[in-house]
Amino acid sequence: MAKDILLYMSDQHSYRLQGYAGDPIVRTPNLDRLARTGVAMANAMTACPLCVPARAAMISGQLPSNNGVLFNFGSLPSDQATFLHCLNAAGYDTVLCGRMHFVGPDQRHGYSRRIAGDRTPVFHNGVPAPRRADGTPSKVTGYDENGSVRYIGGGDSPVLAYDRYVVEHALEYLAQDHDRPQFITVGTYGPHFPYVAPPELYDYYYGKVDLSDVSDTFDGGAALAGKMQEADPEVARAARAAYYGLVEMQDRHIGAVYDAFQAYLQRTGREGVFLYVSDHGDMNGTHGYYGKQVFYDPAVHIPFVVQGDGIAQGRTIESPVSLLDVGPTVCELAGVEPLPGDGKSLAPQLAEGTGDPERMVLSELYTYLAGGGTSLGRMVRWKDWKYFVYSGLEDDPHLYRCSLDPNEEHNVAAQYPDVAARLKAFADRYRSYDEVMVHERWAMRQLKILRNCNFDDPQERWQCPELPELEHPVCTKKNFGPTPWVIQMKKMLEGS
Repeated sequence: MAKDILLYMSDQHSYRLQGYAGDPIVRTPNLDRLARTGVAMANAMTACPLCVPARAAMISGQLPSNNGVLFNFGSLPSDQATFLHCLNAAGYDTVLCGRMHFVGPDQRHGYSRRIAGDRTPVFHNGVPAPRRADGTPSKVTGYDENGSVRYIGGGDSPVLAYDRYVVEHALEYLAQDHDRPQFITVGTYGPHFPYVAPPELYDYYYGKVDLSDVSDTFDGGAALAGKMQEADPEVARAARAAYYGLVEMQDRHIGAVYDAFQAYLQRTGREGVFLYVSDHGDMNGTHGYYGKQVFYDPAVHIPFVVQGDGIAQGRTIESPVSLLDVGPTVCELAGVEPLPGDGKSLAPQLAEGTGDPERMVLSELYTYLAGGGTSLGRMVRWKDWKYFVYSGLEDDPHLYRCSLDPNEEHNVAAQYPDVAARLKAFADRYRSYDEVMVHERWAMRQLKILRNCNFDDPQERWQCPELPELEHPVCTKKNFGPTPWVIQMKKMLEGS
């Protein structure tokens, strides 16, 4: 009998904020339970530290440079098969409950149905500013990198409300009986900013969080010039307390969905596997940065835990794995032929709890530079090493010895040229910046048209109820302008 499989995917959860990962403060009993009874990947890397490209990479099994989805307005072609199509063709009911951050009128990409809508619009021309029920602008902000430090505190938010909605629909679905084998994705928006956590959790963590890694004097190199840095103690403490609270809230949701899935399996007499993963992490103040779009550990290092029938118990895989491995792994667990791609199936390793010590994994980031122009960054994780470099900035490679320098403060590329050269050679196997830009220029021409089309469908999108706003949110005192990403994207779309 085919296994039922549930993939719970959160948004913007850093690996290090888990009890089983060694954080002494955060309370994640449900994730700890999954790690204790399943297999935890200790060095899982996102395919891209940006939402839409990471998710497109996961379902396609291809790196952004291969599937063409490089930024948050990108989308896979509707005639491109994903691992979800493989499951569906083999008889699985592929169900999407909540967020997958699809852009454009195709909101399926292999899912046979959706039982809870996404929070973001399905068209290409951006997210409308939130408004109150009377139509006046809401004070709620903080969904983007620079805005994240302008609206912080304890209270309610659209992210928290959306996740309640998603989990409610997931529990309702799991309370029903279903004839076909199930592949269910439960997609939440948390712990993505705004940095607003339930008041009791915000207050609990406020005096406990460690700010020793927060600095606004860290030099991230030419690729990060112009990127916002904020180290004001009040802002940093508030943002970190809220993020910890959001992670604990996410853990509660994971526990509720996991328990409902186990009850479903017991009731139906079926075997099943539960996976938890996040698309990328959040810097949350490390080096003064917030959000993602960097290759530092809090942004690229993600949770990845698998538990269930046929999975080893209480094992940790230390060797690197990738978000790209989700599709091939799920297909092999389901007994389905996977798509060829850039990831690999972890199913044999999950059965034994064993690693692949020599494996290298790659992450990519197409980025806009403060001085104008764009660059394709690539990061390689191998054994105890992390290497990254950006096209056009090859004279500024970064190499870190992860166990000796967990905060990645000491670039040792000059001291270990042989290691740097080996990892660069691996990164150079993939498409060059010039090759990738052929598709990118074509995609930007399409987007100039698509951004003026309103494909929004209220049936596909969650409608946010009116929520109480924070009366006195913590807010940065700095006047951050638009990010280089926003400035350069606007120039490209306007042809200037």
